[in-house]
Amino acid sequence: MVHPFIEERDERTSDVELIGRSLNGSKKALESLILRHQAWVYNIAFKMVMDHDDACDVTQDILIKTMTALATYDAAKGAFRTWLYRITANHIISMKKKKTECKINDIKAYVTFVESIPDDRLSSHPEETILEEEVKINCMLGMIMCLNRKARLVFILGGIFGLTDVVGSDILGISRNNFRKILSRSRKKIYSQINGLCGLVDPRNPCRCSNKISAFVAKGWADAKHPRYSNPGAPTIKDRVAEKYDTFMDLYYHPFFELYRQQPFYDSTDISSWLRNLLESDDFHEIFKLS
Repeated sequence: MVHPFIEERDERTSDVELIGRSLNGSKKALESLILRHQAWVYNIAFKMVMDHDDACDVTQDILIKTMTALATYDAAKGAFRTWLYRITANHIISMKKKKTECKINDIKAYVTFVESIPDDRLSSHPEETILEEEVKINCMLGMIMCLNRKARLVFILGGIFGLTDVVGSDILGISRNNFRKILSRSRKKIYSQINGLCGLVDPRNPCRCSNKISAFVAKGWADAKHPRYSNPGAPTIKDRVAEKYDTFMDLYYHPFFELYRQQPFYDSTDISSWLRNLLESDDFHEIFKLS
C-alpha cells in the first residue's frame, strides 16, 4: 500500500483507469478502486472519532458518497486521492457529533482527569504489554479529541500521516499558510498541556501508562482479551507511510508526532464484505450499470 497523498508509483492499474472501467460498468474495477483507498479513509475516521464502530459507519458513508459522485471526478483538476480526501474532510467536518466527541472535548479537563487517575506501581498484570498499549493509545487519542474538528483533521493529516501543506490546503479549502498555522497551534496546544506530565514525551515526567493499568481495567476501559486499540500484529502508521515527506519549519517537536505514528494502522476487514453486498444492490447496479 502506497502513501495516501502521492501519485501511484507501482500500481499496475491507475486510479483513472479503474474509474473509467467502473463508469463503464465494471464491478471488479469499482471494488478494486474502493478497496485501494478504504483503509486510509478508515484510519482517518477512527482517529477523528476514537471508536471503531463509529469509524466504520463514517467510512461507509464516505465511500457511498465517493462512489455515487464518481462520474463528477475530473482528472484534469487533480489526483483522485485529493478528490477523495476532500470528500472525506467535508463529510467529517459536517457530520453529526459522535459519542466520544461528546465525552472528550476540553483538553485542560482531560489532562486534569488523567492526572487524577491513581497510580498502581506495585501490581502485576499477566497481559501488561497489551494493557499498557491500550492505556497509551487511549490517552493519546483522547488528547487530539480535545481539538476542534478542523484542527483535529489537520493534526491527523499533516502531523500523523505526513500530508504536505500543498495538498492539505487544497483538501480543506484553506491557504497553505493557514494549514501550517493550524497544525503548529494544534501541536502546541496538546504539547503544552502534557509536556510536564507525560512520560512518553519526556522520561522525567511523572505519568506512566504502566502505572494506570489497574485503574483502566477496574473501570472497564482496558481489557486484554478484547483490546480496542492495541493490535500487535498490525503495521504501524509509520510503516504505511512509506515515502519520506517534508516536515514544516515550525514543528520543533517531531518526536511528539512520532508517538502517534507508532500507533497501529487498522485494517477494517468488514468493509470488504459490506462493499461487495453494496455492489450487488439494485441501486448500485442502476447507477453504474455494473457487469
